[in-house]
Amino acid sequence: MEPLISIALCTYNGANFLPQQLDSILNQTYKNIELVIVDDGSSDGTKDILKQYAVKHEQIKLYFNEKNIGFNANFQKAIAYCLGDFIAISDQDDIWLKNKLELLYQSIGNNWLIFSNSSFINEQGEITSGQLLNETFSLKGKTFKSLLFSNFVTGHTSLFSKKFKPFLFPIPKEGFYDWWMGFIAIYHQKITYLAEKLTLHRIHNNSVMYKLQGRDERYKEIIDNLAMTKNYKNLDKNDERLIYKLFKTYSSLGFFDKIFLVKMFFTNYHLLFPDLKPRHGLSRLNYALKLVRKTY
Repeated sequence: MEPLISIALCTYNGANFLPQQLDSILNQTYKNIELVIVDDGSSDGTKDILKQYAVKHEQIKLYFNEKNIGFNANFQKAIAYCLGDFIAISDQDDIWLKNKLELLYQSIGNNWLIFSNSSFINEQGEITSGQLLNETFSLKGKTFKSLLFSNFVTGHTSLFSKKFKPFLFPIPKEGFYDWWMGFIAIYHQKITYLAEKLTLHRIHNNSVMYKLQGRDERYKEIIDNLAMTKNYKNLDKNDERLIYKLFKTYSSLGFFDKIFLVKMFFTNYHLLFPDLKPRHGLSRLNYALKLVRKTY
C-alpha cells in the first residue's frame, strides 16, 4: 500500500472559497490520505462547511480551537496531529491540481522537503497572469544565505517527510512558518524543487500576497526572520555568529551597521540574492548602497 499522506489545513473565516479547496484535496489521484483541519476560531460559515464535509468524508479529522492562537501556532498544531509518513500543507482558498500529491510524493526522494510552483487565480477562480516562481527558478547555487532576506519556499506548495518534524518543531511565534521550514531544509541540504505549477493560488483582498509591503513592513519581516533563524538549534557556530550579527545590525542600524551591510551585500551578492541578475564591481556596489538606502 502507498504510504499515508496527511494534509494539514488551517482555516479561519474561509467560507467563501473553502468548498473548492476541500473538493480538490479529496479528489486527488493519490488516495491514501488523511485531511487534518484545525479551525482557529472562525466566525463566518467555515465551521458549518467543515462539519458537513467531515460527516461525508472519513478522511477528515476536524479540530476547533477554543480561542484564536495565530497562524504559526495553528499550523504547528495541525502538523502535530498528522499521522502520515508525509505531510502536505494547504491554504484554505486555493485549488489543487488532481495529481499534485502524486507528483510531489514521486519526486521527493530522500529529501526532507519538496516544494513546487503555483499559478495565480482571482476571486472567480480564473487564471491570471503571473506565477509564484519564475520558469527559470532553480535551487542550483542556493544556500541557507539565500533565505535570509527573502523566501522562495511556500507552505501551500510543499510536501515533507515525517522525519522532518523533530527539526521543524517548535515553530517560532514570529515570522512565517514556511520560511522557517525552507531555511531548515536547505540548511541541511535536504530539499528539492519540482518545476511544476501544481496549485492554483488564489489572490484576493484578504490574502497575504495581495497586501503590498511598505518599507516598515519589509523591515519587520527581515527582523522577524533573522530573529527566527538565529535561534535554530542545529546551526554551526560560524553560521550562528553570522546570523546573530545580521540580526543585531538590523536591530540598531547605526552608521557602522550600514557600512557592514553594504560590505555584506557586496561580498555575498550571489548567495543573498541568487535570483537577481548577475552584478560585478561598481554595479554590485551601487546596488548594495541603493538597497541599504532604500530599505533603511
